[in-house]
Amino acid sequence: MPDITVVKNALLQLNPDAGDSWHLFEPLLQEVHFNTGEYLARAGRISTAIYFISDGIVRVCTEDVSLDFAFPGMFSTAYASFITQTPSAVNIEAITPVNGFVFYYDALQALYHQSHVAERTGRLLAEYQYLRKYQRELSFLQYSAQERYLQLLEEHPRIIQQIPVKYVASFLGIKPESLSRIRKNLKK
Repeated sequence: MPDITVVKNALLQLNPDAGDSWHLFEPLLQEVHFNTGEYLARAGRISTAIYFISDGIVRVCTEDVSLDFAFPGMFSTAYASFITQTPSAVNIEAITPVNGFVFYYDALQALYHQSHVAERTGRLLAEYQYLRKYQRELSFLQYSAQERYLQLLEEHPRIIQQIPVKYVASFLGIKPESLSRIRKNLKK
């Protein structure tokens, strides 16, 4: 059973003032579980939920390309769809069993109208996600695939071993064979 206090701590990291409003966030949270291969969001459908990953790993992807991963302690949704309430261009797939919590769009919007602190926390979360995306795009311009792989290993050393090679390679923008060569060269 996931611990709800980890969600509180994640919100406090985004906005230290959120602690005073935790009593407003907490009733909105619902516990969720996904098996490997299940989808949290599907392309072509409107994303109405934002997930907090307590345990497990999800990937944001098209049919063939891994765009992002969310690890324990992170929020995940099809953000463009969630924010605009239009059909998603991406899937979110559990690549390991996932436990966590969910906030639903309508409940969050009502909370944002009720509380300035909650609205600010939501904005800070959106800004955080934008910065993650920006840093990822910049990494493709500044670093080689091997350097991006090493960074991923540094940030998530044990967890990255649970992700299939084809997903990691796609995330890095290379073929699985190239990732195998990188791994082989690093072992030398």
